[in-house]
Amino acid sequence: MNATTSLPNGIAAIDFSPLLAPNAVFLSFYSVLLLLHVLIAIRFWRFYGYSIGMVCGILLELIGYCGKVQLSHNRDNKDGYIMYIIGLTLGPTFLSSALYLNISTLQQRYSSSRFTRISPRLFASLFILGDFICLCFIGCGGSLAAIFAENPIGVDLMITGLAVQVLFTAIFCLALWAVYRRAWHEIRQEKKHLYVIGESILLLCNFND
Repeated sequence: MNATTSLPNGIAAIDFSPLLAPNAVFLSFYSVLLLLHVLIAIRFWRFYGYSIGMVCGILLELIGYCGKVQLSHNRDNKDGYIMYIIGLTLGPTFLSSALYLNISTLQQRYSSSRFTRISPRLFASLFILGDFICLCFIGCGGSLAAIFAENPIGVDLMITGLAVQVLFTAIFCLALWAVYRRAWHEIRQEKKHLYVIGESILLLCNFND
């Protein structure tokens, strides 16, 4: 079922009214999370790639939920719809990129987790390339869907981008499991297993976003 309708000016609109309370909670949560990650980025500035991905991803999620809060008051709000559809579709892409860089750092630290013919940098780069392809599809599709509601090509591009993103995330889950399995003994010795659990939870949340 198509969840969008068209306003007289050609901008798409959703045909349901988002609930204010849960979206306000998520808006507050991402606001705190954004501040926290900005402070982390300043403190650990050497890991700027990871920080940029997390900050941009959280900021986009924040914008998306801000749009949903606006839509809870008026579902025909043009600006709210654009913020919602672009923010919540692009946000997970940047968060995924941060995780891809993180696994590269993990492989560099624990030599037992490396794959024989693929360097840690190349390993992360392959996933980031796939993420960039998803970003192009989702970004172009989101823009077209927001501006030209009567043309289905925007929605089709978004669905293609999201499908490719799900595929890459599933492959990354398998790769991450293989890396953790190889390095688990070293991780346990350094008592870093809570970090592994935390990253796994973050990945699952991003997968179900």
